[in-house]
Amino acid sequence: MIYVHIPFCRSFCSYCNFYSSTKLREITPVLDSIKQEWIRERDTWLDLWRSGTFRLRHTLYIGGGTPSVCQAGELAPILDLLGNDLKNEGMKPSEVTLEANPGDLSVAYCSALLALGVNRLSIGIQSFNDTHLQAMKRRHTAGEGINAVKAARTAGFRNISLDLIFGFPGLILSQWEETLQQAVALAPEHISAYQLSLESTSPWGKKGLLPPQEDCAAQYGFLQDFLAGRGYTQYEVSSFCLPGKESLHNIGYWLRIPYLGLGPAAHSFNGRDRYANVAHLGRYVQGIRTGTPARTYDRLVARNEHNEWIMLQLRTVEGFSLSGLQEREGTEAVERFLKQIAPLLERGLLELYSQHAQGKERVRIPPGRLFVSDDIIRDCLLPA
Repeated sequence: MIYVHIPFCRSFCSYCNFYSSTKLREITPVLDSIKQEWIRERDTWLDLWRSGTFRLRHTLYIGGGTPSVCQAGELAPILDLLGNDLKNEGMKPSEVTLEANPGDLSVAYCSALLALGVNRLSIGIQSFNDTHLQAMKRRHTAGEGINAVKAARTAGFRNISLDLIFGFPGLILSQWEETLQQAVALAPEHISAYQLSLESTSPWGKKGLLPPQEDCAAQYGFLQDFLAGRGYTQYEVSSFCLPGKESLHNIGYWLRIPYLGLGPAAHSFNGRDRYANVAHLGRYVQGIRTGTPARTYDRLVARNEHNEWIMLQLRTVEGFSLSGLQEREGTEAVERFLKQIAPLLERGLLELYSQHAQGKERVRIPPGRLFVSDDIIRDCLLPA
């Protein structure tokens, strides 16, 4: 698994890391540095992936900000380098995703991406309501969002994911239903829907505008029922797909499969520890040029590994098997965990179940409780 973080966007949005002050002329040194970072890390990571220690998913994800701000010709050197190196090792990615802003997608651009090996698009639609898009300071309209999906289809894309936002100020249930109706009318293979997370620097965040949680919960419940009734299966808190169209890359994160992150602010996990590149563009480029990457490291101890595994697995609809916990940490760990979650089981916030008649017993958050999954998971973790 490789994640390439290209943190550029042309306009402000509350969930991008970089803003309009970022000059497009800064793209070239960052892209060059990403290539050099891969060359620097390549042998170490190829050895790790060859070791057979981990159940690998060969995926490539180009994301962060709006990488579609780059021309296809600017992305080509990175995609060619990574694709050829992995192919030569028998690790050709089965899924190559690019995050895109609707306003960047034309038939010609999508065709060029397909030619470079990109076979999945994640399009930041957010809403099909122009008033809401304007309030979010998005640079595309609802019509442009629709046209972007149609352009991708015309070019030949057969695996498209749409990102949608709910739980923001001013959204009412009927408007949310209209956005969902338009989304499924475009028949994307995958839909990711996120509750807005307000940042202090965003327009809504500065005003302290937060919709009532009961309204957000109603929108989330409606989302679940609406998509289920139209053939989409929920497989994670925010993720819905048509049969067989789960995001292989994201599933790898939840299974704690090692992944390499390239680029400013990119995170990596080698199966034991995590590290993150500095977010500052200049410091990132300088660090790669001098051979001393600017990074922070997180050395995981047993408690961290336990908590990560529990947290990531409980975000999925299937949860995890108790036998899986036993294999990782032993019988006593299972007994401690069951004792810890007993109050949650009694309140119906967690449930024990078997997938099949003689299947292994599993723990999961019931679908109707996924909206408050963060609170439930917090009570399942070991204290600091």
